[in-house]
Amino acid sequence: MSESDRGLLVAGHQPNFLPWFGYFEKMLKCDLFVYSDDVQFPKQCYTNRVEIPVGKGATFLTLPVRKGGDARIADKRYVKDPATLSRLAKTLRINFGGLPYFSDVEPVIDEFERACAQHDTVADFNIHMNQYLAAAFGIRTAVRRGTALGLEAFHRNERLIERCRLLNSRDYLCGQGADDYQDEGMLKAAGIRLHRIDYGIGRALFGDALRYSVLYGLGRIGPARIRDAVADYQRSAGRQ
Repeated sequence: MSESDRGLLVAGHQPNFLPWFGYFEKMLKCDLFVYSDDVQFPKQCYTNRVEIPVGKGATFLTLPVRKGGDARIADKRYVKDPATLSRLAKTLRINFGGLPYFSDVEPVIDEFERACAQHDTVADFNIHMNQYLAAAFGIRTAVRRGTALGLEAFHRNERLIERCRLLNSRDYLCGQGADDYQDEGMLKAAGIRLHRIDYGIGRALFGDALRYSVLYGLGRIGPARIRDAVADYQRSAGRQ
């Protein structure tokens, strides 16, 4: 289906922690992106951790969270301890310091430290950083927060259907792994067309390193190549 044949294309995702570029590609390729901060905080997930390469292997960079308050991501607080947050920033500087474009990563780490001081919840912090990074890449997609839509009474597919109805959309962009929780038949019966994303931009830019935090990719290839790829897509989609 061509862009001219569809209506408002909505996508959504939990507000993840310094995520991979695929997260931003999803944001780029939709018309309206919803930060799903109205769902239950998932344990051992990318909401408060992200994979980064370390030496010849990989590890998770984790934003420590406080116990309790797990009802919604919007309510989950992280450990606002200066020593802990300083350690996270130091980990990024040590592991990414040797990358060719680390000078372009340093301002993001500075913003990370400012955001930590400014916010208390995982959702607020992650949305702050993801919007900062999206702007740095030239992604201007409109965003909404799930908590602002008032759909907590609905769950899973019902919530997605009500989200699209509320936003006057019949087209929804989903990412990898969506088949595990999205009922395409149910969505089709509700008049919603499911579009599956192709992470072609990210694969072309980062190759096998696509899986890691976008900060690693930024340090490897620099912001100009990322912005150029974003601008090329926007031109091809008639969004400039």
